[in-house]
Amino acid sequence: MTFAIRWLLAGAFISVCMLAWGSGAGRDAVEAQGSSKPTVMKRIYTGTDGLSHVEDIVLDAKTVLEKVTSVEVRVSPPGRFSDWHPGPQRQYIINLAGSGQLEVAEGTVDLPPGSMEFIDDLTGKGHTTRTTSKEDRVSIWLKFEDQQQRIGPLNPPLNPTTTTSAKP
Repeated sequence: MTFAIRWLLAGAFISVCMLAWGSGAGRDAVEAQGSSKPTVMKRIYTGTDGLSHVEDIVLDAKTVLEKVTSVEVRVSPPGRFSDWHPGPQRQYIINLAGSGQLEVAEGTVDLPPGSMEFIDDLTGKGHTTRTTSKEDRVSIWLKFEDQQQRIGPLNPPLNPTTTTSAKP
């Protein structure tokens, strides 16, 4: 490559960089990332009243997760419904496809694909579970090593008006 072509390419590269820097496109992307909601999982727990409740647990770099001993893939067909029951074990449930819904004391909890549940309501009235999508609900169940139930909330609620839908 000749000396003149190298200078032309270097000049073009510097010009493109200057235009991109001056446009502010990168700043818009950073601002958009900074205003996102925190990633949360829904913890379903037994309260001191014997009813199942829901709380949001923020997932970030400081979150301490439970040690997992086994993994199962579960498939629930559309329309599947399980009446009031306590959780079978302490576990995470990660929803991969299809949608579900739980009912707890506060009302309904929607479970879209990508959502994560922390099941910790091993006693009391429990919760209902239903598949709400027209396709199968596919989820991964991750059983905890520590099966000692924690009664009551772990954290104060982030925003109690947005965690559930009120009962009609």
